[in-house]
Amino acid sequence: MPGYPPDSVITVLPYSHRREADSAVIGDVDRQVFLSIPPEGLDVLEWFAEGCTPAEASRRYEAKHGETADLDDFIDAMVAEGFITVDGATGDEAARTVTATAAAGTATGASGAAAPAGDPAPGLRWKSHMEWISQKTARRIFSTPVLVLAGLVIAAGVLTAVLNPGIIPGATVLLFPEHFALLTWATMAIMIVGIYIHEVAHLVAARAAGVPARIGIGSRLYILVAETDMSGIWLASKKERYVAFLSGPIVDGVFGSIAIILLKLMETGALSVPQEIQWLTAAALWTYFGRLLWQCFFFMHTDFYYVITTAIGTRNLIKDTEKWMLNGLRRLWRSPKREDLSDLSPREMKSVRWYSAVYLLGRGVTIASLFAITLPVLIGYLSQAFLFATGQDSRINSFDFATIVLVAVLLDGGGLFVSTRNLLRRRRARRAEQALHGERLAAAQTAARAGAVGS
Repeated sequence: MPGYPPDSVITVLPYSHRREADSAVIGDVDRQVFLSIPPEGLDVLEWFAEGCTPAEASRRYEAKHGETADLDDFIDAMVAEGFITVDGATGDEAARTVTATAAAGTATGASGAAAPAGDPAPGLRWKSHMEWISQKTARRIFSTPVLVLAGLVIAAGVLTAVLNPGIIPGATVLLFPEHFALLTWATMAIMIVGIYIHEVAHLVAARAAGVPARIGIGSRLYILVAETDMSGIWLASKKERYVAFLSGPIVDGVFGSIAIILLKLMETGALSVPQEIQWLTAAALWTYFGRLLWQCFFFMHTDFYYVITTAIGTRNLIKDTEKWMLNGLRRLWRSPKREDLSDLSPREMKSVRWYSAVYLLGRGVTIASLFAITLPVLIGYLSQAFLFATGQDSRINSFDFATIVLVAVLLDGGGLFVSTRNLLRRRRARRAEQALHGERLAAAQTAARAGAVGS
């Protein structure tokens, strides 16, 4: 801790914020970085933005909160995260600092966003996908009447399923008795389009809240997933966050309900279609069931996980739980090193404790299934494909079985590849972020020492 001179010049870089009862969120859209800080911290940041020195901010803090503030740690944190500069970083140097900050935020893939409060580094701004959709249009798409209509459709689908339980097909519906390869690829196409619409729903809901968002490919453990980065939604109201997180499942629920109703009409003869279309509708319904079931995996970053964290008022439940469990292991190993959880409230610590059981059970089962099911099946498919390709005896003797192999390799193999790639990228990102934080703190300490000598 450098011990900043009381008359240090603090420069606050552009940011946006949102206050809550016991915390505040600050963020920078250009770097896609956001932080949760105490409300008192936001007070100090606002005073710095008004031109207060540390001494003046300390006096204001004492007058408002009735206690003395030690601002050095707070200044350290804000410097390290790129929200402020101290003393000497002015003019061209400040511009270089902001540019480097924006570049690092882009390179490291730091999560989080805020409503833009300036454009410090042209060309480095984190751009949203589908920017042609205006916020006004997005709000109409997710207006109350539209959400009510979606709710009615889902209710109709659920009621149809409850009154006609036999209408819901079993998983064997995916083993088409005829035209296996054609219907399998058609099901895959429907699934891909459905996933895309699911993610677009998240993007549009985020746009309705004034938050930029991007659609990409990622992984949860070793499972390949599509994902929408809308981290800046934490700067929106709680209602807007609920809509953004639930928008994808709502879309899946609507299309799944329509499929249920169509199957009922086909069964009664009110809708006459070829048998293949009925099989395909039933298969499509299973893809929607699968996505809704996936969202219930609360031990990973799924849509319902974010709904839960919004409801209980935590923002990084998984990471906090991992830190808490790591501290427990270190106590067993008698290691003095500890992860800092001092900023968590008693309510948040209680959430971390009960969530740890969900986390361990869910991840344990998922990782076990990787070694017990996914890898053996993938290796088996690949070995059969090799035998078939080399002209040896193989179970793959038709386009139908080749289709199964290709689908398995694309989904399971693709998930393993993306997971490994993301793991390596995160490690490089952490190293780059730690180096950048160190450089910022070193510069701040140098400025503080120079200010102390000058005074």
